[in-house]
Amino acid sequence: ARQGDLGSRLPEAPTGTVWRAGGLGLAGWFIRANHGGGYQFRLCPKGEPLTEECFMKTPLKFEGAQVLRWNDGRTEEISGTYVTEGTLPEGSMWAMNPLPLSPTDDFPPPCKAGASPRVRAPMAVGEYGYNPGPCAGNWPTTVNIMDTVRIPADLVPGEYVLGWRWDCEATAQVWGACSDVTIAPADAAVA
Repeated sequence: ARQGDLGSRLPEAPTGTVWRAGGLGLAGWFIRANHGGGYQFRLCPKGEPLTEECFMKTPLKFEGAQVLRWNDGRTEEISGTYVTEGTLPEGSMWAMNPLPLSPTDDFPPPCKAGASPRVRAPMAVGEYGYNPGPCAGNWPTTVNIMDTVRIPADLVPGEYVLGWRWDCEATAQVWGACSDVTIAPADAAVA
């Protein structure tokens, strides 16, 4: 694949991820450059055109704590901030990006380490800067944000595309990513 290729036209590359209708799924993302804002996970049947309208039909709800997972394997549960009012589609659930660009008393780093020690982080090819701590800053590239999402119980089993949409706050940007996922019947055994 090359930059600019449409993901919907790439060769098949199954992820092996299977979620059960009505069950929970684990999804994650990481920040290359922190723009604040909020995000949502949603599903679109793989056989349909992968449009914003299709993804808006099946937004997923967040459930439980968020988990920060560092590149060295350490994890830490944090409390997520979720919004269901004033969202699109109406009543859907969005999560706030939990990692502050510049920590303040009102928006401190969510992890126990707080704002220390400073963490060296890649900014661009061959260039490095520093984040104010392991879970804050402009380039928090050593930590992943893991979310548990609820799969709708009435979802028809089959092949789906999981879409992630991040609406930035500090810039006028919307970022997205996708992954294949199989939805099994509610009573199916899933490993």
